[in-house]
Formats: sequence, C-alpha cells, structure tokens
Amino acid sequence: MSEASEVTLQITSHSDLQPWTRFRLGDASVTVVSDGRIAIGDPKKWFLGLKDGDLEQSLRDNFLSETDTSLAQNIMIVDIGGRRVMFDTGTGGSPLIGPTAGHLRANLDSAAIDPASVTDIILTHGHPDHLLGLVNAAGKPVFEKAQVYISEIDHEMIVGEPNPNDPFAPELKRQITAVADRIVMIGNGEEVIPGIRAIAAPGHTLGHMIFAIESAGRTLLNTADLGHHQAVFTRHPEVNFVADADPAMMVATRKRLYDIIATDRLGFLSYHFPFPGIGHLARAGSSYIYIPASLDTV
Repeated sequence: MSEASEVTLQITSHSDLQPWTRFRLGDASVTVVSDGRIAIGDPKKWFLGLKDGDLEQSLRDNFLSETDTSLAQNIMIVDIGGRRVMFDTGTGGSPLIGPTAGHLRANLDSAAIDPASVTDIILTHGHPDHLLGLVNAAGKPVFEKAQVYISEIDHEMIVGEPNPNDPFAPELKRQITAVADRIVMIGNGEEVIPGIRAIAAPGHTLGHMIFAIESAGRTLLNTADLGHHQAVFTRHPEVNFVADADPAMMVATRKRLYDIIATDRLGFLSYHFPFPGIGHLARAGSSYIYIPASLDTV
C-alpha cells in the first residue's frame, strides 16, 4: 500500500438513499426528512473570515472537495404529546435555489407523512431555504392544518420594508402573508409546544432560534443554522457565513452554544450537516469534532 496515491471518493448520486430516517426520543418519535441539498460550489465564496489555508485544510483533512461544496437540508418532524411538529419547510423547489433541493413533499410521501397531519410548523428563522415550502404557487398552504411559529424579529424582517437587493424578499413576504391568520410569535425561553422550548441564537438572522426537544428525560437540540458545515464550522467556530446578518454576534452565539452542547454531551440536529444531520460535538482544544450519532444513542 506504500505506493498507493491519495484518493478522494466522490459520491455523484444520492438517488438510491432512503430520504428519511426515524428514531425514538423518550416517548416522542423523531423523523428527519431530506429536502435535498443546496449546491453552493466554491466554499470560499460562502465561508468567510478564516486565515489563509484554514478553510482548505479543514476540507482536505475531512476528505472533502476544496472547490465544490453542497449543504444538506434536514427537516425534523417530531411526534410528541399528540401533536406532529415540523421544523422548517425547505426551499419549496424555488428555481433561485436550484433543482437539487425542494424534495420535501415527495420525501414526506416516502416517509408516509401526510402534510395534513402536521399540526405545527416551527420556523427557526426567516431564510428562503427554511421557509419557501410553506405555500404553493397558487398561494395555498401546503400544510393546511398547521399553526406556524416564528420569532417576532424575523417576522418583521420579512413583512417590513423589503431589502431591494434580496431576490428572495418578495417570495418570502408572499409566503408569510398567505399564512398570516395562523402565525404565532415566539420568544426566547418560551415553551412553544409542550416538550419543545425556544432558545434565542441570534446572528445568522437577528431572530434566529434553536429548539430543545425534551421527552421522558431525553433531550435533543434542533440547532438550525448554528453551523453550516460539519468540518469547517466545528474546527473553526470563528468562521462567518456569507448570509449572516451580524457575523460577530453569530460567532459569539455559536461559541457559547457549542460549548454547552459539548459540555452537556447533548445530541443535536444541524439543518445543513450531511443527512440526517444528527450527532454530537467532541471538544478538541478551542475547536470541536462532529461525531455523527448512532440513532439508538441520541
């Protein structure tokens, strides 16, 4: 083997993989359904603020491409206390995001989840890759019976004066306006649903929130966009993401919450880590290592 050259494996198709997984969390059932993945291309355009070479080294050390990156879209659905709670709704197939995402509806069918059975939708924040699956092209709610929860800060960001430089702003406003009669504003520390608690995690958006799901003594965090990449954001918690509203605030939030996750040995879901995005953080000096979870030990 001494003469073997380095080989980086490239998986070119995900079509043969089951697009959902399900496991128990205490008395609750957790299903993670894939909305696909977003092809972002060159990571240097998205992951900012690192010293020269740090980004490339993080990717290289994890046998990942240094020039072509994609981000998973992991939708968590929790059956708890007689309710079916979905966190975020994916891209809705928006052409501005691309054809590799927007597969939530088909994958819900695969997981035998009827959209009409969803009682509650919790929006972690007001970005298009999390929100544009709320309403169809005809303006009808996709999840026809669901109450919708969002932070007041991000709700105002969407329905207030639009950013003329944001190509998603009109569609975000259309979607939120279409479900205006079922929106509930939520805040830090609030028990949104019995067993599900909101935790402010500002910076990516100013109203960005993560959530603790607790059942029968077990806890799992939905960390939304606390980190966008399993190798880069854990090794370098100081990294910025191009769409962060307040990069310095987001770094402080990430460092604080990653410390809690590692110290308390909490399982968590990350929206953009490789499907299903469930794992733990192991401390490595001032950095962390993402350990994908065996789903019977979350």
